[in-house]
Amino acid sequence: MLSSSNRHVLRILPFPAMALLAALIIISCTAKTPPQSSQPQILALWPNPPTPARIALLRTLTDSAEIERPGFFQRLGQIIVGPKKHTILRPQGIAIQDDHRLYVTDLELQGVHVFDLNSHKSSFIDRIEDTFFVSPVGVAVCDKLIAVSDSALKKVFLLKPNGQLERTLQKPGGFERPTGLAFDAQEKLLYVVDTLANEICVFDLSGRLLRRFGSAGQDIGQFNYPTYIFVDKDGRVYVTDSLNFRVQVFNRQGQYLFDIGKLGDASGYFAVPKGIGVDSFGHIYIVDSYFSVVQVYDQQGQFLLDFGGPGKNAGSFQVPAGLTIDSQNRIFICDSYNSRIQIFQYIGSDNE
Repeated sequence: MLSSSNRHVLRILPFPAMALLAALIIISCTAKTPPQSSQPQILALWPNPPTPARIALLRTLTDSAEIERPGFFQRLGQIIVGPKKHTILRPQGIAIQDDHRLYVTDLELQGVHVFDLNSHKSSFIDRIEDTFFVSPVGVAVCDKLIAVSDSALKKVFLLKPNGQLERTLQKPGGFERPTGLAFDAQEKLLYVVDTLANEICVFDLSGRLLRRFGSAGQDIGQFNYPTYIFVDKDGRVYVTDSLNFRVQVFNRQGQYLFDIGKLGDASGYFAVPKGIGVDSFGHIYIVDSYFSVVQVYDQQGQFLLDFGGPGKNAGSFQVPAGLTIDSQNRIFICDSYNSRIQIFQYIGSDNE
């Protein structure tokens, strides 16, 4: 039943407006959300036949409208004033919480997208209290907290899920350019790449700096513009040493174990390695931003396959950056200059 205030509004509306409102309500009521298939549609496969497929492209994500399922009043509002979308422009870093809540840093929009694939809701964080993001790069899920690095502000923030500040991490002398972040879930430690300092800083969640390792150079354990980082379940720390054209692997104490790749344009070589992650089978995924491909290696660092390539079509990339992998072995990749997230799935077995 209409309230007295609503009846008054309808009385004073001219007939054409009332007719339009009625039509909009009918359209909104009859509009249906397309049925969701229980089986994801596969858009592309790698490698090409006759070799058995190992990687499948499931979907791309460009804005919040692709995940949201608006209710009646939301649909009505969208018809009247248009949809309110959170559109991805320049995705850089990415992390996933509980296999459904995506956090994506956006350099162009200067903030962090939050996409919930279960609740079909989204939000956008553009500031920390009174401080606006300038160049958010890295993001990591740290239990119930979210870490975000801003390379221009030279700060790393720990946030609550609603975006409220928990604390700001401090490094003696200050960060020079914090970028990649990774969380060691077993030890409850946050690893921060300080790119211009050519070192890795390790913090606990209370904000204490426990240790750091690395220096400028080309030797083992040295870096030249490191960017992204990942810590696997066994405590191995993978650092993309971008301008040394390799990935270096360390133990939790920062002791060198081995490295992957060198400068070149063939399989097993890199131009600008960036995002990195490891799936539940131990496969190592490394983004090469320059060649717009993702290379996959085994646990010993031996090349297995690559997928992607430069372009705008689904499955291609333009300057890809961050990467994350969930417990279902879905691979989420920031396709930066195509303004989207591409979601792949490893479909091989544990011995492949």
